[in-house]
Amino acid sequence: MSERPSSPSTVSAPLTPAMPVPTLLGKRRSTAHDENGSSRNPIATSPTLATAATNTQTVTTLVHGGASRVSLRGKKASRPAEKPSIPFPTSSRPAPPVLTATHAGFADIANRLLNMSQSPAIPTSSRELGLGKRPRPSATRTKPTGEQKQAIAQATSPLWRTLEAKRKVVIAATLDYELLGSLPYAGSMVTPGMLREGLLTPDTAYHAWVGAKRAIEERPGGEWDLAAILKTALQYYLVELGALMLDSVNGPHYTFVDPRLHDNSRAMVKYAMRLTKLFAKKGYSRDRIVVTIPATEAGVQAAKTLERKHSVQTNLTLVSGLVHAAVCAEAEATCITLCYKELSEACGRKSTSSNPFVKAWETMLAPSKGLADEAIQATTAYFNLHKLQSAILVTNLRNVYDAKRLGEFDAVVFDAGQSLQARAPASGVLPATGPSAGTSATRQAHEAQYPTSFLASNNGAFLSEMPADARTVARVTLAEGLKDLTEQMFKTAMHMLEFLQGEAQLAQVDDIGLQAFYEEDEKEADRLAELNAAGLSAEPLIPVRWYDVGFRLRFSSWDQPAGFHTQDEVSECRVIERGGNWTQDRSDSRNPALPQ
Repeated sequence: MSERPSSPSTVSAPLTPAMPVPTLLGKRRSTAHDENGSSRNPIATSPTLATAATNTQTVTTLVHGGASRVSLRGKKASRPAEKPSIPFPTSSRPAPPVLTATHAGFADIANRLLNMSQSPAIPTSSRELGLGKRPRPSATRTKPTGEQKQAIAQATSPLWRTLEAKRKVVIAATLDYELLGSLPYAGSMVTPGMLREGLLTPDTAYHAWVGAKRAIEERPGGEWDLAAILKTALQYYLVELGALMLDSVNGPHYTFVDPRLHDNSRAMVKYAMRLTKLFAKKGYSRDRIVVTIPATEAGVQAAKTLERKHSVQTNLTLVSGLVHAAVCAEAEATCITLCYKELSEACGRKSTSSNPFVKAWETMLAPSKGLADEAIQATTAYFNLHKLQSAILVTNLRNVYDAKRLGEFDAVVFDAGQSLQARAPASGVLPATGPSAGTSATRQAHEAQYPTSFLASNNGAFLSEMPADARTVARVTLAEGLKDLTEQMFKTAMHMLEFLQGEAQLAQVDDIGLQAFYEEDEKEADRLAELNAAGLSAEPLIPVRWYDVGFRLRFSSWDQPAGFHTQDEVSECRVIERGGNWTQDRSDSRNPALPQ
């Protein structure tokens, strides 16, 4: 429906100075309401005013000087010009609160909200969408300048090319070896989630099997310490995948320590040194290996030890902002990683007020995505301002084009889908700009303390030394990120542990002893076979472990040739699992006397 034309009549309303009055739905309060205090009784309205109110619509707009203008739209309005009419209440709901001079905080927020730029209207007509006949070119139309042509080319070029033009590189976080060998990645990265993903793919699951077999063969003293074997098997699996990535991609490879060790500095140092030695045995020097460590208090101390004492390159991940990044720079970490998704969730939980209404307004004016962008921009501006040596990586982007506005970072991590999207032409996507002079991010970078001394005080417990808002964001970012990392690592470990338990069982039990564990399975299989031979169906009383080696050794009669079974033997040997998932039929189809 089209909007009715506005009436030219405008009336100035008495308002609180320097405060906008928004349009309120439901009951309204007039000056008489304010005079009566908290009274909820409706004010009598003359029939003329009531009629005018029902045929008009009040629209309040903000004009220069902080004043407001009330425009009336609709039918002809007959009411006194010196006082606006008040629509009669049409519902029994409580009237919303009136904004007065005492609500200074709300007035400031509302003023900022009303002055925000409105989003452009969505085109709906063919002319707006550029469809149909093209208009004739104007003779006075000017040709685009060189700068305009460059802006148009930048807007339509692939995101990958735009990043390369700004000297930003792309790190691969994918197990797609075809992409690894074809796209110009500057490095590779493996994560706990990728380990879990690799176990579900035959090509990469083979490397997990190789790692487990090597761990079993190298177990000290021949003892079946499953915890120690599992730890070694996971390390071998991690190195096997890393070696394949290093062969496919030039540049450094980002491996990681077990995130379940995030609160144990010594264990993380030992784990990182073990990975470095395993890569060295495969011919990869330390300058191509970067060990990713969670940026907890213990993780920062571990990175400091590895960098200064062992010359091992480290990457502190789950960094939450400027202050947290400054702490990581104190530890002389080679890289720091800001995880966009976790940082956005943490910024969404940050609140500067206990008032729920103020929280709602702050969320509308500064959404979590905007706060995360500002945190990353401030961090990059701080590192560039003070020429800090640690490289800044950005990962876990929700949209690949977010990388264009996140400041002067050094590298971005893309998975397979994001990589393909970044290589495609980006027509219609406007280039984003980083922090400029006078922006909030740049101001934060200039106002932040430098140099910092968080690690020198309180034995490296830097979280307690951080400002309250930065400490809250850091703790939430670490908690959310570690929850996901440890969950993925746990699933990977349980998958490999199941294989190791089977190998241990086969190694410790002989054939006769192994078959003894499946006596009940054999009895249940015989019962099901007899019922099936009689043409009856029955539910299994216990789950039969059809595929286990011990059951197959006990139940099979591989020493007897096929085709020489009696009727009773065939009835016992015909086994059909309910549902058709597994079938064992030792009958000879050449003997017509045997039931088919």
